[in-house]
Amino acid sequence: MSDKFYVSMPFIRAPYIAEAGEGVEVLAEVDNHVVAAREKNMLVTSFHPEVTEDTRIHEYFIDMVLKS
Repeated sequence: MSDKFYVSMPFIRAPYIAEAGEGVEVLAEVDNHVVAAREKNMLVTSFHPEVTEDTRIHEYFIDMVLKS
């Protein structure tokens, strides 16, 4: 079973992530551009999950915080 899931990604003048160095986990790509990534306790997105009703990205972040 895949651990992938799909979320709405509203972009508001947001650039994509140009590079992901060693130790960075790429979480999402759109048109071969990285738009979400994680390194240790840092989570970055170039889209705005807060403008949707889908809370899974926020839940993912909260889970990261609770596990740290």
